Amino acid sequence: MKFYVTTVGYIRKPDVSSIFIEIAPQYWDATLKLDKFSHIIILWWITGHDNPTSRANLQDYPPQESAELSGVFASRSPARPTPIGLSVVAIKKIVKESHRIYIDQIDAHDNTPIIDIKPYMPFSDKVDNSKVPSWFRDNVPRYTKMAE
Repeated sequence: MKFYVTTVGYIRKPDVSSIFIEIAPQYWDATLKLDKFSHIIILWWITGHDNPTSRANLQDYPPQESAELSGVFASRSPARPTPIGLSVVAIKKIVKESHRIYIDQIDAHDNTPIIDIKPYMPFSDKVDNSKVPSWFRDNVPRYTKMAE
């Protein structure tokens, strides 16, 4: 079975203080009412990893100190069978005239293709008392507090 994805926009990082998503004009209407949300989930194509070597990678070491070898489904490795990244970000502002959604941060590179945007829903996207391996516990939470 073959699939294809559509690029709806790109990450733009002209400088360290300005990060935004530039939505392709033909998809701008899909942003209607997005200004009612504080956060969004961005699905993006992991730049530089759409190649046979990265797509064959099934195990990797997470970049945290003392991390154990893990399957890519148990890590955030960019080298994986389908190179899709996911980020939860805060919306800083939306500028209709330039088709831009300014965001607070994202670990994608400049010019990274965006394949979808979804609103963050705290009643379904938040998990209380979640469990992670010990090597992830020292990560600094961006928007929430983790359970002890």
